[in-house]
Amino acid sequence: MSILVTGFTGNTGQEVAKKLLEKGASIVCAVRNPEKARNQYGAHYNYVELDYSRHETFDTALEGIERIFLMFPPETQFSDFHAFINKAKEKNIRHIAYLSVKDVQYMPFIPHYKNEKQISMSGIPYTFLRAGYFMQNLNLFLLDEILLNDRIYVPAGRGKTSFTDVRDIAEIAARSLTEEETHFGKKYPITGNHAIDFYEVARLMSSVLDRPIRYSNPTTKEFKAYMLTKGLDSKYINVVTALHMVTKIGLAKGITDIYHKITTDQPTDILTYIKDYKETFIKSNKN
Repeated sequence: MSILVTGFTGNTGQEVAKKLLEKGASIVCAVRNPEKARNQYGAHYNYVELDYSRHETFDTALEGIERIFLMFPPETQFSDFHAFINKAKEKNIRHIAYLSVKDVQYMPFIPHYKNEKQISMSGIPYTFLRAGYFMQNLNLFLLDEILLNDRIYVPAGRGKTSFTDVRDIAEIAARSLTEEETHFGKKYPITGNHAIDFYEVARLMSSVLDRPIRYSNPTTKEFKAYMLTKGLDSKYINVVTALHMVTKIGLAKGITDIYHKITTDQPTDILTYIKDYKETFIKSNKN
């Protein structure tokens, strides 16, 4: 029996897959297009088709599966995602490790709040990985502005956030899915060791990259208008804005020692992350 890894073509899912393989687990990577994924990521992973909007893919995706690392794609309809959770219950899945958001219990306006509730109601044993702000947002969602305009562009004000490396989240996810009962029913708020604002992030990036990176600190109105000109979906922009508003008003600075308690190691700090991903932030890498 295997572990199904959803979100494999994204940053976190791939890291979880790597960690699980390192621990000797049998995994299957759920993707919309297995052939495309095999060509892009290699044949050393096993792939299966999973498309939440096509419920007929559910049975095959869950064949031979007993545990799931579950992620919620932002474009997915609740009805489709919850139908998959119900199918997982029908298939006697024995554990779901769900990637959620730190302090989700105070944010009923974001999808993870409803998804956690649905998983709890299903009766499937769960582990909720309530992650802090991803460091890797800098090399994903925020990368375009860093490369083109040498700036970090989010409406977070001077608020501090407890940046978290997805590689650390993946380690907790992999342990949750391979150690199982120890983690059943747990809700882990996963953070780094320090809370800093985006001005400090810009300063650290400037130092490592040897070029000035600034934090623009746009207003919410400016941010939304600019992101619309870049062609982003308005619903997605609203969710991103709301998440950064949590930082702006000072609710994202909380720090936990969950990573150290589970692994006995210290979480990755943001300076290490910037150095590790330095090549990504070099302008010549922008096509």
